[in-house]
Amino acid sequence: MQPKLVSSRTRDILLLIFSIAGLLGLVARGVYVLIQGFNPVSLAFTQEQVSSLLDAVSMFFCALLILPLLFFCIRKLNGREIPLAKFAQVKFWQVIVIAAGWIFIIILGTVFNSLPNFGGLLAIPFFVLGIAIPVAVLVWIATSGLPTGSWRRLWAAFAIGMTGSTLLAVLLEYGLVAIAALLAGAVAATNPQWLAIFNQIKNEVTRSGDVQALLTTLSPYLTNPLVLLAALAFAAVIAPIIEESLKPAAVWLLGKRLHSPAEGFALGALCGAGFALLEGSLAASGMSQLLGIGLAARSASSLMHITASALMGWAIASARLEKRYGRLAGTYLVSVGIHGLWNGSVVLAVFGSLRITLQGGSPDIAGVLLVGIGIATLVSMLIAITIILPVFNRRLRLGLMDKSAPVQSDIIAPLQA
Repeated sequence: MQPKLVSSRTRDILLLIFSIAGLLGLVARGVYVLIQGFNPVSLAFTQEQVSSLLDAVSMFFCALLILPLLFFCIRKLNGREIPLAKFAQVKFWQVIVIAAGWIFIIILGTVFNSLPNFGGLLAIPFFVLGIAIPVAVLVWIATSGLPTGSWRRLWAAFAIGMTGSTLLAVLLEYGLVAIAALLAGAVAATNPQWLAIFNQIKNEVTRSGDVQALLTTLSPYLTNPLVLLAALAFAAVIAPIIEESLKPAAVWLLGKRLHSPAEGFALGALCGAGFALLEGSLAASGMSQLLGIGLAARSASSLMHITASALMGWAIASARLEKRYGRLAGTYLVSVGIHGLWNGSVVLAVFGSLRITLQGGSPDIAGVLLVGIGIATLVSMLIAITIILPVFNRRLRLGLMDKSAPVQSDIIAPLQA
């Protein structure tokens, strides 16, 4: 018994260290972004400053969400019991009411953000709520009526998905981009013509302050089919493979300490929620000029992340507890496929929009087709995953109810005289 006690104590200490490191890392990044974007001379906020401010505030908000894990880690190390987490089953009318409130919040945030001078400052609370509310509701739908273990386990899954998985995914993806850039540079160094093109692109990106002029200069490269293929390869294949492996990191780490595939599904959803919250905050803060559109887009992406990770959590638990490795392999392909189709459709829509923009008033059939295919795929995926999440949750809940129902005896009682 002693080795198990030592192992458990070590895990508790490591989780405490992780929570402290994640908290300090988010706060440090928030302070850095705030200092970088601060302009003591200007009496009004530029769009760049608003983006920096939203970025910093989102980092501080994410740091606050690690405090519950820190609290429960300290409580566990002090030998105090941590209660099991319980969620009331979500009702359809509750989702509708919250969704209506969220839409109202987005409208108010957009209105405040459009005001001159300090409008961006007034929009900050609406930005935070606009990111957080969809994530919270989607987690509620995914975990409704399902076991998640203790409150510490719940917050650990969320925090690991938010900081640990995100950091590892960024390091791997940027590492691959850096390797590709080095290889491209090495090839360009042997070809003077290619080297001149790379230098021209670099100079335009660093010096041009006019977006339209920059797009015009880069148009031969942005509309090149090889560029589209490279973007699709990275966004629709490489990134999903990496992220769907890393997002449910907490479920991988729990392994046989999970109690059921249903718990794996719930914890996987929490991992995806943490990942979606941090990624969504970073992406939406960079769209301060289109705040409403950015928040709406991130809510849809949050649904994709949470659904894919929930499925992976269910499959990981099935493999570890029931030896169903075929289910794990198949579900991984499904999760990567969901993520890949989502990212790929976005790439097609953006690439097509660029082609249309660069053509000016001239019609561009290829651009229109790419935008149409991208949007149609996005809408189809959105409908599909909107159905998958609650349906899968209901199936797992019914399965748990069947297992907990008393077994009926097959002995026929004698007739009463």
